Amino acid sequence: MLSNKKFNIVLSLLIAVGLWAYVIGETNPQDTRTFRDIPIQLINEQNLADDNLALVDVSAETVNVTLTGARADINRIDEKEITATVDLAEAAEGENQLKINIRIPDNVELADKSLNKVTITVEASISREIEIIPEYEGNFDSDQEPITIEMNRSKVTVTGAESLVEKVDHVRALVGEGEVKESLKTIGSRLTPVDADGNKIERLELSARTVQVTAQLANLKTVNLEVPVNDNGDGDVERSVSAPKTITIKGKSSDLDAIETVTSETVDISGITKNTSVEIIPILPEGVQVSNRSADSLYVRVTVTKLASKTIVLSTSDIDMEGLSDGLNAELKEVSDIKVTLNGKEEDLKEIEKEDISLLIDLTELDAGTHQVALQASCSKEYTSLELDPEEIEVIIE
Repeated sequence: MLSNKKFNIVLSLLIAVGLWAYVIGETNPQDTRTFRDIPIQLINEQNLADDNLALVDVSAETVNVTLTGARADINRIDEKEITATVDLAEAAEGENQLKINIRIPDNVELADKSLNKVTITVEASISREIEIIPEYEGNFDSDQEPITIEMNRSKVTVTGAESLVEKVDHVRALVGEGEVKESLKTIGSRLTPVDADGNKIERLELSARTVQVTAQLANLKTVNLEVPVNDNGDGDVERSVSAPKTITIKGKSSDLDAIETVTSETVDISGITKNTSVEIIPILPEGVQVSNRSADSLYVRVTVTKLASKTIVLSTSDIDMEGLSDGLNAELKEVSDIKVTLNGKEEDLKEIEKEDISLLIDLTELDAGTHQVALQASCSKEYTSLELDPEEIEVIIE
């Protein structure tokens, strides 16, 4: 009897355990869930800085993680409990294939991840001082524009991978819409390194993150612009320039009233051998600045034309004399060939003939004797420059 009782107890326990396992299996089965776009965190980046290295690029910013476990446990997981890290401690200059480490809650298992490794590109680290340029958001009246009175710093040191630092054109200080008023106001502005097109460049460190910009609304005025040009180049090319005729400036009305013309610094185009643009730097009085309306157009466009040459041979008999004093006679030493070499556009040179060239010597104030006199030449048609061979003629005056 006792034996049967024990058997019934054991049997009841086995049935109970089986029922419990069955109920748990049916009500909380195994499940799988994918968490997308988990941010990949980079750790030990300071190790790169200690070796004068810097991060250029990471092949992926996020990873998808698939977990498996009991449905109740899976459903309770917040994606913030999942971390993906890449250790930069062993990264070297160049491309590095580094493992992505996934950390998950204890009661589930990692079933899969979309990436096992990422490519980390590392370069030598450099620093440069870069100019800060304020940029003002918002719309303004047609006759007004913000003017920067002063900043507590004009430059900031940018540090990072060499190729990224070299892309930086300037550091933007963004002033929010509505911040600038007609009275002076100092505004804290966040700094952002950008390229020539205004695109932000990531993964760079700045020696300062903000700048204090003192600004106010200013009046606008459009005046004449004079651009002196210096061209001391050789005769192999012809350089023509085009420049804006006017410039819009901004400042207080009292500062603008007397300004009718703005002159720029001299633009030297002597060494230019191909078509290009050269920046115009206006000379402005204190308190007056270039308006944004003119800032993008202050360039001289230089067009370079390769010149051809043409040589015309003349003789002593083609030389005219002037300035000979009364009572004197002059005789030129015979020269076999007088070569006049003209430089200019090919289409212009084709039109020039011997009859278009004039040769002249000036005998003014020369007394009797033998003299070496400079030979002068001119051409009645279009050309750029000319050379003479010989440059002097021997003259005997009696």
